[in-house]
Amino acid sequence: MNTIIRHRAKNNRGFRWIASLTCAALLIAAGAVIAYQRYGSSCAQTPISLTIVVSPDQVGVMGRMAADWSAANTEMDGQCLGGIAVRPMAPAAVATALGSGWDAGRDGPRPDVWAPDSSLWLLAATAEAKAVLPASAPSIATSPVIMAMQRPMAEAFGWPAKPLGWNDLLQGFIGGQTWARFGHAEWGPMRVGLPDPTFSTDGLAAVLSALDLNNDNRMSDEEILGGVTFSQLVTSVAPDAGSLLAQNLLDQPGAVPVSEQQLATFLAAHPQSTMVPVYPSDGVAYADYPYVVLRAPWVEGTRSKMAAAFLDYLRGEHGVRVYGEAGFRDVNHVLPANPVVTAQRGFKSEKSSIVRKPTPESMGQMLGMWAVLQRPNNVLVALDTSGSMNAIVPGTAQRRLEMLQRAAIQGISLLNNQSTIGLWQFATELTPTADYRELVPVGKAGEMLGPYTRRQAMAGAIAGLQADGDTGLYDTILAAYLSMSGSWQAKAQNVLVVITDGKNEDKAGISLEQLTERLKAAVRPDRPLTVIGIAVGEAADADTLDAITKITGGRTFVARDDATAIQQVVLAFAGRIG
Repeated sequence: MNTIIRHRAKNNRGFRWIASLTCAALLIAAGAVIAYQRYGSSCAQTPISLTIVVSPDQVGVMGRMAADWSAANTEMDGQCLGGIAVRPMAPAAVATALGSGWDAGRDGPRPDVWAPDSSLWLLAATAEAKAVLPASAPSIATSPVIMAMQRPMAEAFGWPAKPLGWNDLLQGFIGGQTWARFGHAEWGPMRVGLPDPTFSTDGLAAVLSALDLNNDNRMSDEEILGGVTFSQLVTSVAPDAGSLLAQNLLDQPGAVPVSEQQLATFLAAHPQSTMVPVYPSDGVAYADYPYVVLRAPWVEGTRSKMAAAFLDYLRGEHGVRVYGEAGFRDVNHVLPANPVVTAQRGFKSEKSSIVRKPTPESMGQMLGMWAVLQRPNNVLVALDTSGSMNAIVPGTAQRRLEMLQRAAIQGISLLNNQSTIGLWQFATELTPTADYRELVPVGKAGEMLGPYTRRQAMAGAIAGLQADGDTGLYDTILAAYLSMSGSWQAKAQNVLVVITDGKNEDKAGISLEQLTERLKAAVRPDRPLTVIGIAVGEAADADTLDAITKITGGRTFVARDDATAIQQVVLAFAGRIG
């Protein structure tokens, strides 16, 4: 719904002031503002109007500016001006809708100007959208993306006397550590609320920061592991930071990446909140609020000049002051005096000494990695614990089982919270009726099993394994496959991982032919479930295992040397193989 603010060209200054206040007051309820001039008989032609789609956090302040500018500008180049329409729309939605795919019924009137909260959305735009975007766009304001943390939790890190960065947060909770490490076991694990990085600048900045801690626009192995830790800390995802602040994390330990302006506005409206602003010491990304005049046939002549004139107004002294009063910084990251971003609430006026500026290439790579880290997995791992696992690894004093135990525990530490995983062991006659035994049932990695998370329960079960007996490979594969078929998940990668150093030795069990026949009957193309084999050591029957796994569309990884075996086992338990 559009709110229409009408006035005549000769209205007095007092009425213009009232119109501006009315515009601001009605903005939130209406969802959009149009500043519109209605002329007398002297304006015979159709007035030229300007449509701007803006990020929701700007709609109030830009709507006010549009009304003020329109009140003072009624004519240009002999043309009557019909005012400026300011309409909120999520930048991610605009980035995919611009171009010939713009649907007025779905998206509203096509824009002449796009004012997102970050230039990152220009990089993320579709190819069709980029065709109407300029090579660069000037900024009209800035705001650093910071961390909102509960004050007691920030103080547990030593804040504000001690600088606190993304790396401190990740290292503090790596490997499933909890607040017990900081003397507060009652707070449990760290919980991070993440604005969806595919939808929110705040979430996007947080992911880019977590995956590039040293700000060199590249991901090292250590930074990828840090990204894994970050993904494990994320327990709530929402389209924007505001809903996370208001709904999820007011009364519990946690952190939320959010722009300084949004947090300041939230705290002004919720003075009882214990959230405080933390400026990451290892680098701050700034929302830079570009003003993008579209390179489109309908944005030319007087309309183009109108867009340029309004930009000058926004970047002028009055515009900087109005944006500053709303909590935004200027284009040089200078924070004007304002009633919301105050030192009393912990905000800092100085500019960060380390500014993050991702390149298009690095942003694409990091978002691709984040998608992998967040990919839901439904994995059952069947680990061979037959007597051959007692063999000493050449060049060491270590048994093969001990080596794989350490690798498996390392892999478990990499599980994200979206993963479901379970653990079986197999040998022969582990129970009176089976060669296999379920150690940990399939379920969410972070789910509590009694006093422990499933992740911790698996680590404990693996650490206590003993090697004995022969290898009951075929019975185990069939039983595990049928079990996973019953817990198949539609939106996950469903995988059975079989780790063995031998070959089937259970002559009382099913044959290879029987296994092959029954697997083929169980495979369903509409419900893909693959078997992945890891054949460890020289004695492993890799060829047979490979033939079995291919029935399901899977494959077998051959780890003849133990270093390769460690790598494959880590990936298997992390849900990253397949």
